[in-house]
Parts: sequence; C-alpha cells; structure tokens
Amino acid sequence: MKQRYVNIIVVAIFFLIWELAARTGILDTQFIPAFSTVALRMFKMALSGELFIHIAISIERMAIGFILATIVAVPAGFILGGWVPKLASFFNPLFTNFSQVNPFTLIPLFIILFGIGEAGKVSIIFWVILWPMLFTTMAGINQIDPIFIKGARSMGATGIQIFFNVILPGSISRIFTGIKTALTVGFTMLIGTEMVGSEAGIGWIVSNSQKNYDVPKLYVGILTIAIVGALISVLADNLKSSIIVWEDNLKEE
Repeated sequence: MKQRYVNIIVVAIFFLIWELAARTGILDTQFIPAFSTVALRMFKMALSGELFIHIAISIERMAIGFILATIVAVPAGFILGGWVPKLASFFNPLFTNFSQVNPFTLIPLFIILFGIGEAGKVSIIFWVILWPMLFTTMAGINQIDPIFIKGARSMGATGIQIFFNVILPGSISRIFTGIKTALTVGFTMLIGTEMVGSEAGIGWIVSNSQKNYDVPKLYVGILTIAIVGALISVLADNLKSSIIVWEDNLKEE
C-alpha cells in the first residue's frame, strides 16, 4: 500500500515538473506541450467519447488474441510439460526459435497471410502471447516434485483429482507469471500493429497524430498507452493475488 502511494507521488511530481518546464520555456512547447494542454485535450476526447471508443477497440483486439492464445497455450503446456515430456523435448528447439523471432519483423508476413484487417492484428497478438504462456505453463508443471504425484496416487487419487489438487495448484503461480508477461508483450505488439496499419485504436491515435502534426493529441495517445498498460499490469497482479491466496499468506509468515 505504501509503495502505491509512493508511485502516485512520483507520477505527480513528474507531471508537475513537466508543466513547469513547459511554462518556463525550458521545453519547446511546439514539440512538448504543457501537461495541462495535453490533459485538457484528453478530457475533451474522453468527454466526446472518442478516446473510449479507441480504447475499447484496442482492448477487444487484445482480448481476442489473449483468449485464443490461452486456449492453445495452457492445454498444450500441460500436455507437453506433464503427460508427454518426450514430445516437449522434441519440439522445444523449434518452439524456442519461433519465440525468439522479433515479432515486429513478422508484421508484413501476417498482413500477407491474414490481411491488414482485424484478423491480421489479432493473429500477431496471438503469436506473441502464445510463447510466454506455453513456456511458463510447461515450467510450472516441471517444477512440481514427482513425489507429490506419487503420494496422491498411492492414496488412490484419480487422474482428475491429481490434476486439480496437485498439478494445477503447483503450477498456477508460474502460469500467472506467464499471463502477466504475455499481456505486457501482447499490449506492446498491439500498439505496434495499430500504428502500422489501422483506422482505429490507441496506436492509431499516435500514428494519425504524427501524420497530421497534432502534437497534443500525440501525447494523449502516449499517456493513454501508459495508463492502459499500467492498468493491465495491476489487473493481472490483482487477479493472481485473488486466486492464489496462499502466496500472500506465505509472504506474511
């Protein structure tokens, strides 16, 4: 809680310095307008509904890509990490190479394959989210001590009971780590794709403002990216702490 207040104070000081530097002429307001100018423009865009429309479009794209990647990555991670480890060893070099390819270099390829519309944007988001979720799910399964599974079997537990009482609780923390990482890289990739080819979205605000030399609106887009990105990170942390309650208890002890 204290750290949260510290973060708020630091951000407030940053905005104050920004405002004072612009008002006193330290910053060239032609390129970096005063914070109050940007805030007023943001307020007007929010009041008209324009800003929220772009945010909603971006979140929708992000959500679709995330859901699709989760449907594929988490079950695949359980299968490769737990039930068929030999298959994981076979595919791991290929998966590693795929995950290390700079996703921005793949944007032209995805546009060719899926078009410049929504399918192309969602597919590249799916791609970048898939790998961290897959790898962390597999790592979560592999970190479980086999003795716990053997002990559950010796007590007559079924496969389903072992999964829900041993495997899932033992791997869920690592899975959520992968989810947070995936959301971060997915959001970054979302902004990139919207800046390359889009007619709406948070990234489009930035690229369109740059083309029209609308500097205050450009900074509105940048601030919106920062705010939405921070909210996504906070949401992931709160979701993790609300589901994995025993981690917080262990930290307190």
